[in-house]
Amino acid sequence: PLPLPEALRGSVFIADAAISKYRLLAVVVGLVVFGLLAWTLGRTKIGLLIRAGVQDREMVESLGYRIGRLFVGVFVVGSALAGLGGVMWGLFQQNLVPQMGAQVNVLIFIVIIIGGLGSTGGALIGALLVGLMTNYIGFIMPALTQFASIFLMVAVLLWRPQGVYPVASSR
Repeated sequence: PLPLPEALRGSVFIADAAISKYRLLAVVVGLVVFGLLAWTLGRTKIGLLIRAGVQDREMVESLGYRIGRLFVGVFVVGSALAGLGGVMWGLFQQNLVPQMGAQVNVLIFIVIIIGGLGSTGGALIGALLVGLMTNYIGFIMPALTQFASIFLMVAVLLWRPQGVYPVASSR
């Protein structure tokens, strides 16, 4: 068992709703990470190079940029974010086991498919849709909670096969 730090135990009351301090921290951390990621990819030269390197690696290299080194940096940042996610999830579950990533892999896949492959904004929209749908169905019909996100994914794929918020394609 991994106990929460004392500062993160308990709840904060907003209006008539009790919200766990840890969940509030997780939302803030998630929004900050999302904002920094979206800003970096959409508004900086590094983000432009990353997006261009994904589209046409040889062209970016021919312009004199070391795309291999940039992609190593992207891998390092992605690994650090995965580590942050693991710490946040481990504290939420109050348990650390090697298999804890397997618990959420299917859910992550569903979120990405619903949002649209390669779309940062789509990942946020997909996560909100899956979270809201799962909680709503869990309240109304607890037996169907595990299937709610799969039903949502199927419905979105039938409606928009590219996802709710796909990356704009020039091709």
